[in-house]
Amino acid sequence: MSRWHLSCDACDETAWIGREGNRIQAWCEACQSSPVVTAGSDSPPCPKCSAPLAVDGPRFPELWGELQNLSAVLAAWTGDVAPLAAILPERPRFLTDRTPPEPRPDDPSAVREALALVASGAFALARASLAAILAAEAGGAHVWRALAIAAERTGTPALSEVACGRALALLRPGDGSERMAHALRLERGALRAYRGDRSGAREDFAAAGDEREARWNRAALAVLDSVATGDGVPAAHVIAGARAEAGETSPYWSEPTVGRLLFALLVERAMKQKTGASEIAARSGGSGRGDESGSADAQTLRAAEGLLEFDTFWDRALVLHGYAALALEADVRRTASALARQVVEQIATEPYLRGPAASAISDAVGRARDAIAASDPTRALSALAPLLERADLRHFRIPCAHCGRGSVGVDEVAEDEGAE
Repeated sequence: MSRWHLSCDACDETAWIGREGNRIQAWCEACQSSPVVTAGSDSPPCPKCSAPLAVDGPRFPELWGELQNLSAVLAAWTGDVAPLAAILPERPRFLTDRTPPEPRPDDPSAVREALALVASGAFALARASLAAILAAEAGGAHVWRALAIAAERTGTPALSEVACGRALALLRPGDGSERMAHALRLERGALRAYRGDRSGAREDFAAAGDEREARWNRAALAVLDSVATGDGVPAAHVIAGARAEAGETSPYWSEPTVGRLLFALLVERAMKQKTGASEIAARSGGSGRGDESGSADAQTLRAAEGLLEFDTFWDRALVLHGYAALALEADVRRTASALARQVVEQIATEPYLRGPAASAISDAVGRARDAIAASDPTRALSALAPLLERADLRHFRIPCAHCGRGSVGVDEVAEDEGAE
């Protein structure tokens, strides 16, 4: 169990949250008192104001992110997709293993130094050094592997793909290099897939073993293949096969899943088709616009929405972003209004908004909640705007209830060495 130290930047008020023997020093985010409770208590109420006590750590540092999330949803509701695009996670389309290779006992000093550069993240310097070493034919498969990593990291995928091939050509079955071979196959397969060589990628991923990365890449390529060569949503057996290949998935916000990848790919395909249609319409003098709520793209995305594995904020934000990017207004209203209501209700019930020190924040959130209920995202954004300008919230702090002048924040997190 961690121990959290809180302090005000304008007065001497401090507090701890954490275990002290068989007791826990708790903290009330509403009235900012510091009662002691018996260890094992499950979110006991504050004896002073009855708000839930923080016993495992404070929640208020999440406020800034929650406000940003809500504002991004509201902006997408009004047609501005940029704020939502900025906060969405960049989930990897393909997974690779870029663990830097270790030097070998017989490596000369120049190779050891170049490998150390890769390990330290100095990829541009490493690429130059490794290229010079290999030009002199002074390196083996692990040196080519290092060059592949450095080249990919410095934005030269063609060189990385060549280096993967050279490294693979130097490996021999039974020489203990199976792990490196799998990593090279993952890397080259991903590079091939990104440049459109799905056949080559399929060959590499098939030979990349059965670890999580290889299984996911095979699943992802199957989904990509189906979206690229067909219309609508891929057949049920394609989705089922990809899920079986990928194995267990996680709701964690940055993890790739078949449903998340599928939705993103379908949006990309629709965007390309829409751009092409707009260009044709412009050349012929038409607008290329109209009510698209019943379009094939809208129907396809609604079907794909139902294939998402999880219902987290980030999954629903992904869906909203897709509809907003394609200007599917009916679907934007539907998804944005529901998601905005969920987020604003979560913020409104947080313990820190119950206390008098947070009255200005609570009032603004209340006005935003009323505007969302009235389906007025512009008014909701206006209510939240002053909160997004506040330096204390931006720095993950809240107003101090004791002095009224400063703000309270976390200044130390320590691990309890006596905790089990």
